[in-house]
Amino acid sequence: MPASKKRDTRARAFAQIFASPFYIAVVVAAIAVYYELFHYLIVSSNDGIFLVTVPLYLIYALIFTASLLFATSVFAVGKSVKARYAGAEGGVLSAFTSSIGGLVVGCSCYAPIFSSVLYAIGFGTLQVSSAISFLGAYQSWFVVVFIAANLIFIYYQLGRIIRIGGMPKRG
Repeated sequence: MPASKKRDTRARAFAQIFASPFYIAVVVAAIAVYYELFHYLIVSSNDGIFLVTVPLYLIYALIFTASLLFATSVFAVGKSVKARYAGAEGGVLSAFTSSIGGLVVGCSCYAPIFSSVLYAIGFGTLQVSSAISFLGAYQSWFVVVFIAANLIFIYYQLGRIIRIGGMPKRG
C-alpha cells in the first residue's frame, strides 16, 4: 500500500474519532486532568510557587498531545472490546509522558527523585550531579522528545484502529 494511502486512512480514522462529541469531551477532560497534574507536581516541589523553566507553549503542547493520545486510546479500547482484540497501551503512555514531563518542567522537583533513583542503581555523587545538570540544561529538549513520543504513539494507535476495524470478530 503506498505511503499516501496509509496517511489518508489514518487521517480518516483521526477524523472519525474526533467527529464524536464524546471524544472531544474526553480530550477536554484529559487536558484539565493533565494540567492539574503538572500544576500539582510543580507547586508541590517548589514550596507553593508555580515556577516553570521551559516555555509554556511546550507545556501546553505536551498536555494537548497527551490528551489526544489518551482519547485515541479510549477509542482503541472500545474498538478492541467490540472486536475482541487485546491491547491499548496509549492511555498508559500518555499518563507516563505527562507525569515525567511535569517532573522535568518543574524547576527542581525532578532532582531529588532522579538522584535517588540514580544512587539506588549505583551511580556516584559526581555522576548524579552531572546527570541532573544535563537534565536541567536540556529540559526543553526532553519535553520535545515527550511530545514526539506522544505523536508517534498517536500514529501507531491510529494504525491499530484501522487494523482492528478490518478484523472479523472472534468468538
